[in-house]
Amino acid sequence: MARTLNGFEKTAILLMKLGEDAASEVMKGLDPKDLRKIGAMIASLSDVPKEEVEIVLKEFSESLNETGGITIEGKDYIQKVLVRALGEEKATHVMDGLSTEDDGGLESLKWMDPRSIASLIRGEHPQTISLILTQLEMSQSSEVLSHFSQEQKADVIVRMATLEDIPPGVMKEIGAALKSDMSVTGTASGRKVKGVKLVADILNITDKTSEEAIMTSITDKQPELAEEIRQLMFVFDDLIQLDNRGLQELLKTVSKEDLALALRAVKEDLKEKFFSNMSERAVQLFKEDMEAKGPVKLSEVEKAQMDILKIAKKLEEEGKIVIGGGGGGDAMV
Repeated sequence: MARTLNGFEKTAILLMKLGEDAASEVMKGLDPKDLRKIGAMIASLSDVPKEEVEIVLKEFSESLNETGGITIEGKDYIQKVLVRALGEEKATHVMDGLSTEDDGGLESLKWMDPRSIASLIRGEHPQTISLILTQLEMSQSSEVLSHFSQEQKADVIVRMATLEDIPPGVMKEIGAALKSDMSVTGTASGRKVKGVKLVADILNITDKTSEEAIMTSITDKQPELAEEIRQLMFVFDDLIQLDNRGLQELLKTVSKEDLALALRAVKEDLKEKFFSNMSERAVQLFKEDMEAKGPVKLSEVEKAQMDILKIAKKLEEEGKIVIGGGGGGDAMV
């Protein structure tokens, strides 16, 4: 007799029967919390009995007439689906956090607003803060850091950049330490962390003033580390490395308002690169709009550039564009 399946088990089985393409489309629309639970369930599956598959399919559609069970390895399947749905980088992040048990832990922080997280962990040792931030989404870590002082930001960033391995049990201990303020238990598995790459990605989406202050502090203390971070950073000038097809793909996605602001403070060769991929009429209207707007605050320009960079990063993760190099190469002249 087939066992009673819960909702997440039924969803996991159905997604595996749908196939990678269809499953990835479904998972794009899922809430992140449900995505992790369903992903964890799929990752734990190996062989699903035919009887259980039939029960799920019958509930889904009375007209289906399937003949076999599932013999695919759940972990391999969910990894392929997540890559298609989220891109390589985000899929890896989700896979790292999958657990077959709903043990909560530091996952609870991912559903808190950045200001609350900052208040909760501000009094912790900088090394502890750095470990906690490696468990969060890049954008969430960046927002949490924005609530710290410049000195504390720099200290935490340096520690994050030098992380490579998180020993087993450490995150569980951190979760236990936070338990007095919130119900978290952590995870006991060890984890690899590419600290320098993580820091470069976080600084890419940090406001310019904070980024420069943090990098100045790191340069003063550890110049070699600062240079390594710069080599991995992706700055607006790097968009000149896009081929025409890639730039046209980007132009389809960014708003004209953001682009008009962003191009006010770039070198002429980058500006011309954008213009060469637009029609003459579009360029003419674009230049007229820029002139008509008059002077704008530098902070507005930097925000527009940051928004465009986020879109470019997303397109690169999806494999739609390729951006070579980093911000630390030869200067544009």
